Amino acid sequence: MNQPQKSLLQRIRDFFNNLINPPPEPAAVPLAPQPTDEITAEPLAPLAPRVLVLAFDPVIDPLKNTRLTDWGVKNRGWQRVDDLLAGYIQDIDECSGGLVKYQIVQRLDVNAFPLRLNGKRFTAAEYLDLYTVNPGKYKEPDDRFDYQDIIKEYDLLARVNSQELDEVWLMTYPFSGTYESVMCGTNAFWCNGPVIENTPGRRFAIMGFSYERGVGEMEEDLGHRTESVMGRVYNCMDFVNWTYDYDRSRQPSVKNRTEAYDAVKFAETNLFAKFLLYDRIAPGGAQCGNVHYAPNSQKDYEWGNPTPVVTYADDWLSFPNLPRTPKTQDARAWGGGDIRGHHRWWFQRFPKAAGRMNGIRLNWWSYICNVADPEFDPPV
Repeated sequence: MNQPQKSLLQRIRDFFNNLINPPPEPAAVPLAPQPTDEITAEPLAPLAPRVLVLAFDPVIDPLKNTRLTDWGVKNRGWQRVDDLLAGYIQDIDECSGGLVKYQIVQRLDVNAFPLRLNGKRFTAAEYLDLYTVNPGKYKEPDDRFDYQDIIKEYDLLARVNSQELDEVWLMTYPFSGTYESVMCGTNAFWCNGPVIENTPGRRFAIMGFSYERGVGEMEEDLGHRTESVMGRVYNCMDFVNWTYDYDRSRQPSVKNRTEAYDAVKFAETNLFAKFLLYDRIAPGGAQCGNVHYAPNSQKDYEWGNPTPVVTYADDWLSFPNLPRTPKTQDARAWGGGDIRGHHRWWFQRFPKAAGRMNGIRLNWWSYICNVADPEFDPPV
């Protein structure tokens, strides 16, 4: 029913009355309850992954019994396999707070070049010519490493399915054609390398390490595997890829798909995305960055950038408590440009606490180093 219209005199009187005696403020509308992170108890479970090491180290001079690694160490500054394995295992043990203790259950030093997808193996002369004189002879995909061949030759599916093995580490030479990591098994998924098809059974990773490089590069391989694994756990793989997505044909590089994410806002509801923030995508809100980008990096691999930025990276050392304590830091905090120093710093900040938050373990190492975890299986 319409109210009778007030006269002009009444409206003027009301106006002045409101100036002297303003009406009371309307009662505040209570806010809807905000969702909170649900924490549930679960004890920490240390891991001792069982590893087969296949070190491809053929004899290249039968008269002197010189192996490829001996030649590389002497003439090209390559690393000794023993030192690489010891350094990597020790770093992962320390960075995980003792939660991951890799166990090498078998090591085979293979006196042969592995089979390539073209069905051939290098001779010593062919390989040394490729490496020292004609690297352009290496062709994709023909010269890629034949994973199916080693799976068959070393009976890997049966040994993993019987839980004799959890991982396989390949120690190879430059131009061996390996990926940094691949995954086999039922419901295997991308882990910075393709799924190896027709490998039914328990999932496992095959790491492709090079004795031309150092422990830092081994940890780089694990770091990218980690991004794939945790991106899957937190359902944010597109965001992980976006953190690397730049037009590098332009200098300085330009961010692609700038409209795809408000990084800070997205990270408010995604813990792994929060961990990956660096200053270029989250000015003033850097956390730990990704494998290539330290908190202050402006381009790939720029772990030695001396420019100070505000970071919250050290908050993660007290996880699950994240106190939001800002620190102004530069490359000196994460290794001063050293690849191993940066990657150790990065891994040390990974959550390794008991319990679960919103159904996800607060010990990220339990996912990174156990890809056979049934939580990676699709729901039934």
